[in-house]
Amino acid sequence: MAQCTFLAHPQPRDSGDYRHRITLPGRALAASMAVVELQTTHPDWVAHCVGTDILVACMVADPTLEAVFAERARRGLPTVYELSDDYRAFPKSLPGHAFYRVPEHQARIERLARSADLLQCSSHGLRARYGSLNPRCAVLPNQLSEVPPLAPVPEQRLRTPVLGWAASAGHFDDARGLAAALVAWCTTRGLAPHEAPALRLMAPTSIRGVFERAGLPVDWHAPAGFDDYLAFLDGMDIGFAPLGDSAFAEGRSDGKFLEYASRGVVCIASARGEYLHGIRAGETGLLFAGHDGFVRALSQAIDDAPARLAMRTAAHAQVLRERTHAAAASERFALYGWLLERAGLDAGALAPPARALRALVDPDEAALMDATVHHGQGRLDAALSGYLAMIDRHPDFHLPWERGALIAQALGATEDAARFAAMASHALTRSLATPAGVRTAPETVPG
Repeated sequence: MAQCTFLAHPQPRDSGDYRHRITLPGRALAASMAVVELQTTHPDWVAHCVGTDILVACMVADPTLEAVFAERARRGLPTVYELSDDYRAFPKSLPGHAFYRVPEHQARIERLARSADLLQCSSHGLRARYGSLNPRCAVLPNQLSEVPPLAPVPEQRLRTPVLGWAASAGHFDDARGLAAALVAWCTTRGLAPHEAPALRLMAPTSIRGVFERAGLPVDWHAPAGFDDYLAFLDGMDIGFAPLGDSAFAEGRSDGKFLEYASRGVVCIASARGEYLHGIRAGETGLLFAGHDGFVRALSQAIDDAPARLAMRTAAHAQVLRERTHAAAASERFALYGWLLERAGLDAGALAPPARALRALVDPDEAALMDATVHHGQGRLDAALSGYLAMIDRHPDFHLPWERGALIAQALGATEDAARFAAMASHALTRSLATPAGVRTAPETVPG
């Protein structure tokens, strides 16, 4: 049966980015076509990706992917490359910085983006910066999986709205900017910082300290899981979405607005990046630039309760109507269907749909990751032992052969390194030439 495949680099499947860019859109798309997802640790990922009807590579920079793209082009199969972050501007505070700062990796991403049949971006900011890499470029922004009905606002909070924000450790600079803006607002109201309304805050202690050092009262909550985060939002009326002045920030999504709106929280966001596209200023939220703009926006949101309630209702309706995965699935299906038809494939022949996203997971992937960790930390004997065990079970998987060659070279075993490298090349050639079905039983993630 024809299918769409989402390919990702190794990462936890329960992470926020993975859910937003693969799991949730994949589940929604599975209502219209068969959809699977897998990672580059799967022993059969090359063979699978060469043969799938449409491939969506989600910011993967694996060198083998260039050969996969070339083989798919030779076979006339459509390929999509996705940019979900600004790979040239990763801040040092994020784990991806060390990888994406390497010029070789940046150049490979750009070659893949150019050679794809479509470049898709998660924000308008990314398209503005990198859309020139490919004449066919589309923006597929983040969406929500579900939007619950609006709950009524308690009477006390109608009179005294609760202010709030949630942030990770990477938002330290945003926290300093927000604290300074809140102090500026206090000054215009004739308040000392400690007299400000308590800020409902879900963040690491390092960010809590930013507000406390500014003298601002904080109702602090430790970072928690996504369900707890949503419950945290239910206790807010006005939420902040500050966005730093950086290229990376310009490429981020407007996820804060979506999450706030889904829970009836009015968003006050920086007039930058994706918020300029997602928020209808004065109708579904408020935008600000500089401390003066922040002061005006916050004063309006606090002082004009009828306008605040109207924005709350309008934002919720907008997200429910336009920004759910179910609403976006038809656009994504039409886009991918056009690529299939352009390649001479019948998009209408994709039925019967699987109606559930299938996650292809091999039991040995965890062992490969363990060996990779040993390798990265310099425990070469343990790493080589893991790679050899993987080779015994999956002799056609090129990656453990490649890793074995690197270790042999590092140990001075030149002949062994050459043999491993030759076997890696042979295995990769076989995978590229004879795409096969995935041999292991896949884990199925319900749609």
